[in-house]
Amino acid sequence: MKYLSRPALLMLPLILMLVRSALGQTESASSSSNYTHIKNGRYSYSSSRNGMEFNIEMRGTVEVTDDDQDIKSISDDGYLEISKTSFGSKRTIKIESLGGGKMKKEYYEGRTLTSWEQGKSWLAEILPEVVRSTGISAESRLNRYYKQGGTTAALAEIERLENDAIRIKYANLLMKKPLQQSEYTSVLKSVTDKIDSDHYITEFLKANISKFLLTKEGATAVFAVTNKMESDHYKTEVIKQALQGTTTTPENITVILQSAAKMESDHYITEVLTTLLKQPSFNDAILAELINTTKAMESDHYKTDVLTKTLDKPGISKTSYQRLIESAKDIESDHYLTQLITHLVKNKLTSETITATFTIIGTIESDHYRADVLTTLLQKQGLTESQFSSVLNLCGAIESDHYKTQVLQKALSSNTISESQLISILQTTKRIESDHYATEVLLTAAPKVKTGSGPLKDAYRDAARSISSESYYGRAVRAID
Repeated sequence: MKYLSRPALLMLPLILMLVRSALGQTESASSSSNYTHIKNGRYSYSSSRNGMEFNIEMRGTVEVTDDDQDIKSISDDGYLEISKTSFGSKRTIKIESLGGGKMKKEYYEGRTLTSWEQGKSWLAEILPEVVRSTGISAESRLNRYYKQGGTTAALAEIERLENDAIRIKYANLLMKKPLQQSEYTSVLKSVTDKIDSDHYITEFLKANISKFLLTKEGATAVFAVTNKMESDHYKTEVIKQALQGTTTTPENITVILQSAAKMESDHYITEVLTTLLKQPSFNDAILAELINTTKAMESDHYKTDVLTKTLDKPGISKTSYQRLIESAKDIESDHYLTQLITHLVKNKLTSETITATFTIIGTIESDHYRADVLTTLLQKQGLTESQFSSVLNLCGAIESDHYKTQVLQKALSSNTISESQLISILQTTKRIESDHYATEVLLTAAPKVKTGSGPLKDAYRDAARSISSESYYGRAVRAID
């Protein structure tokens, strides 16, 4: 085995440095960038790729010949300048309108003005790439391909274009042609299949959404494309535009829900779902699936917003109510949970749904919010004996005597309250520590007790005996004598 000599070893770091430098130059040379700027009617485009630079400046309307190899015309006061630099060697074409359809054409190599014949040959070589990169003469070129071979020829040329922005420009021009309705879907699929940018896909869909939605196939294609987009923002933009003022099919609603389920932003999920809730074409299975989509939402605010608006839909089934309650279990904020439940219990609920609601009321820790929910429930719903007992149990767990009193007085305000329910309230009163608040509840119950049975009066006196203060005790007892 041969070993490197000491001088060679000393040279090794330098060799490695030179190799790294060369690799860096190679990497830099293979990189590419594009820049487009439009201001005050002046168009600028620059492209850098593989050691070559393209720069284009233009003003006015430029039209190319039918073979894409020469400039046919430039509008008055317009001009076109194309320059290409390759490894230090620069060539430039300058074409300027002289008015009246006349043009001045010049060709430079470096800074030297050279014969136009050479420039014309070079222009013919580079112009096809220029028009496909910049959108120069886009409308006349699109018209030419459409005239030659209709939609198929136009789509083939759109596929050959160099970037998403130019493809969208041509595609929007194509959509202005007298296409058959049946062609809209094929144009949509063909164009969006070739575009990587969610921004440009959104721009194309929104600009032509009314045409795409004319057919069931077109609408389905719109939502299918949206479902593949990565940006929550752009997905939402398209879906909202598509749903505005139109009624979509249950199948498309299912696709929209799938799209919403993939979103990371609760804000955009909410925008989609609340827009969707304005649609009249809802069956219960879809509504249940929409509610199920909210389970993935982390924000209590946004989840409550969606579920509250869901409750405004007419004809909600027992299954949908059950799913809504399951989703509500994940709400941690007492404020938002109370907001949702109070909205829920304002609807006419089945006995099963009322019973299920108790499970989430029990998770409310705030005395204020729990009392708020229980008083609304007592006011809005007809309760069975068992459900009434559940309300009193949830009330009894409230630490604040003030809020306990609020709930019990609300229960006592009912004109249809039974004696057994009165007795249950009186028994719950014994869990109030404050003599003042216990007396307030008993005095509220006294008119009903006074005309009641002996067992009811006994329950009243038993509750009064839990009052320590002689003064408050006396007031309570005298109220039924």
